[in-house]
Amino acid sequence: MGSTCQEQIMRAPTHHVKATLAFLCKDSEVEEVALARLDALAEMEKTAMEAPGNKRKATEELAVCIQCETPFYKDENHLGACSYHPGDMEVDDDNDFWADHDENIHGTIDSDWARKEYPGGFTWSCCEKNADGAPGCTTGRHEADPQKAWKEGSEIEGSSAEDGSEDEEA
Repeated sequence: MGSTCQEQIMRAPTHHVKATLAFLCKDSEVEEVALARLDALAEMEKTAMEAPGNKRKATEELAVCIQCETPFYKDENHLGACSYHPGDMEVDDDNDFWADHDENIHGTIDSDWARKEYPGGFTWSCCEKNADGAPGCTTGRHEADPQKAWKEGSEIEGSSAEDGSEDEEA
């Protein structure tokens, strides 16, 4: 059986990954997501490096939270660092946001594209707040996605790569 996309990315040479990402970024939606992620990572690294007396080692582990999708350093994960909504975005039928929306013309309201393009027409099921910019209603520690654990300056960790190398213990 073939390996997963993430496993292939983890084993691929850096120049292949960059070429693939550049190709995928021809799609404006993919480009927007990729640039936002790169900007967030760069800003996080810049902030950490500018902190007085806080020189980061090249091997410190950077992870991506599966709850809020924010990158974070594992050694700085504290209670309250993560703010997210554990619920789902539901169509808000209680206001007139969708009053002039004809699904036959404009598309299905209860869809991923509508959630992305029109978050003001949705509420969070967990807190009933409007989904357009509502801060997370639940706080806690970041939860790392083991498939997205990074060490600065190195490859992704946490996969079962078939190249015979061993992963470090977290």
